[in-house]
Amino acid sequence: MGTHREPSVSSTGSEHRDSEHNLIHDVSVISVHASLSTLLFSEKFSDMTIRCGGREFKAHRAIICTQSSFFDRAFSSDFREATSQTIDLPDDDPAVLERFLEFFYKGNYTDGTGNTWEKPSTAAMMSPEEVQENLNNPAGFLSKEKNSASKEDEYDDLDDPTYAPGEIPEPEVEEEYEEFDEESIDESEDEGEEKDKGQNDTVPPDDLVSKLSNLEPKEALQALAKERDDLFLPLRLYIMADKYDVPALRLLARDRFYRAAELVWEEAECFPEVVDELYRCTPETDTAMRDIVCRLVGSRIKNDTIRTKMRPIMAEHGDFAVGVLEYMMYLSKEMW
Repeated sequence: MGTHREPSVSSTGSEHRDSEHNLIHDVSVISVHASLSTLLFSEKFSDMTIRCGGREFKAHRAIICTQSSFFDRAFSSDFREATSQTIDLPDDDPAVLERFLEFFYKGNYTDGTGNTWEKPSTAAMMSPEEVQENLNNPAGFLSKEKNSASKEDEYDDLDDPTYAPGEIPEPEVEEEYEEFDEESIDESEDEGEEKDKGQNDTVPPDDLVSKLSNLEPKEALQALAKERDDLFLPLRLYIMADKYDVPALRLLARDRFYRAAELVWEEAECFPEVVDELYRCTPETDTAMRDIVCRLVGSRIKNDTIRTKMRPIMAEHGDFAVGVLEYMMYLSKEMW
């Protein structure tokens, strides 16, 4: 009798796809995005224009409006945008909007520090129900069955025999979020070794690897924190995806933010500013991103350096301070 193997679960909460069962689906999705990507910012077949920050982005309603209810309403109603086929977004950052639009066509976005291998992200290949289920669960923690995901169970994901109180547990890394960690910096790669493109959708470019591989792990993390823009970029993409209702991009941006913040937040001088922007630009009810920074800071708040670094922003945002305190108290309770 054959052994039944339970499917493993990724950091996004999705089951790792059985290659035989889902091969046709995955190939189809990748093929569709590969075709759509050729139209990114192209005037060919373009039937809408997005103006932002002095730039104009040519786009396609069949691609944009089917993935965003905001644009669907704007171009399918009596609004002037439907007639002019042009929409102005004066309050948005054109650099962020560029990456935002990239997701519609590629199912992924580039951030300058990783290589997506031109593949759509796992989030882009999920059903709307799967995306929402994962957004309802904390980043980096396993999804729960709907009947057990109550507020009382908020921290039950940490009930793991391998979990050490006071630390954020290390989740199983989803392919597109697997980037640098301290071990990968410490271990030198053999020159010319071919990367397994099927296992890692975002790996650092060769020039960044070369630069960091000559440093000690702590120095490399500090250098990486300065190199990376993806503490702000995924945060701003998350906010934009929420504003224009693109749930799959919200999920991808949230988990990219989690992976980046988990790695470099202690070394990143900009982290207090990141937390400030997060709390200014997200509603109180949106815990998808707020829980991340509360857990990270709460796990290290007893450290004098961390307290000094985060004290001003905790004084400014009382709800952040409360979130950090609640998580610290939870960890303290678990120790006894």
